[in-house]
Amino acid sequence: MTNTSQAAAPLSTNAGTWATTASADPATTLSTVQDGLPIRLIATARSAFKTCGPDEELARVVERNPDGFDHFPVVECGGATQGRIVGLLNIAPFMHDANPSGLVRCQMDPLSEDNLIGADASLLTFIRSADSQGCRLVFSGPKISGLVSLSDLQRLPVRASLFAMVTHLEITMADAIRREFPHGEGWLARLSDARQKKICCESAKSRSHDAFVETLLFTQFADKRDIIRKSNRFEWSTTVFDSELKQIGNLRDDVAHANNYASTREAACCVCESVRLMDVWIERLSGWGVSADSAL
Repeated sequence: MTNTSQAAAPLSTNAGTWATTASADPATTLSTVQDGLPIRLIATARSAFKTCGPDEELARVVERNPDGFDHFPVVECGGATQGRIVGLLNIAPFMHDANPSGLVRCQMDPLSEDNLIGADASLLTFIRSADSQGCRLVFSGPKISGLVSLSDLQRLPVRASLFAMVTHLEITMADAIRREFPHGEGWLARLSDARQKKICCESAKSRSHDAFVETLLFTQFADKRDIIRKSNRFEWSTTVFDSELKQIGNLRDDVAHANNYASTREAACCVCESVRLMDVWIERLSGWGVSADSAL
């Protein structure tokens, strides 16, 4: 069974700039935020399941699936174990088969670690592998209490989780820039004249109101990307970096401006990939130390 998308409320942001103040331990902060966004917040309740039996004909399941659900929990249909979930059927491959044959039990996936997830697991735990494991049965205590699928990535709690993840990456990028330029704003020279002027004007305006704010905080995600890429200590492929950070930036914009970012399977799979890319760059940039005398 696949859940339908749920409309999300906007998350506002100013001119593409997110707060990037230094944190003593941003990883711990992110973990705390993500722990407060568990799988159960987006799961379809067991009472709403569309199910099938192990001895049911595939053709019959297809016939009574006009809404086009991708997955059906498989339940025992008789005896002392009636109603017990014994597996998960991916019905999608058979939906366009003119004459699917065989029984559900021959095509279902028995219950295993691959299709189960705890109700209190963080949303990121599911998102990281949802493109390859697109449906999971959610267990709470000794029972299966719900189901979560790839289509649930459009729901509001996921939007909040992604917002926190990208913010963590941007904080990590800002910290990397601070390590390279601990005593000044030499990083400005790596930006275009137009961006330098814009950032300096915003910073000056803030200071004129007796509010000292670090100039780096007026940079946008793309600015930080460019500053890091132009470092003479940058050790990775600039082409790959630009491509992957652009993908992450596109997701960041869609999440921040309340756009649809996972309304199709292809887009939802891209979200999963983007989260894995953020994992990689957070790890790389967290350990990326550049000595002050190397700054250009």
